[in-house]
Amino acid sequence: MGGVGMLVLGINHILKWCQIVSGGRRYTCPTKVINGELFFHFKKEWHRVLDFATKHTHEFK
Repeated sequence: MGGVGMLVLGINHILKWCQIVSGGRRYTCPTKVINGELFFHFKKEWHRVLDFATKHTHEFK
């Protein structure tokens, strides 16, 4: 986790995905709740959304 240079741009709670930027490219990743926290799947790993979200991250509920 961390150190990969990722940023969560948006979270879509209804469709269960989030959009991230990593290495200058944009990706849409599936999300799921693990132990009450939201995670996204990227490069064969689950990453905690809060670790890569900012105050500019958009959320769609």
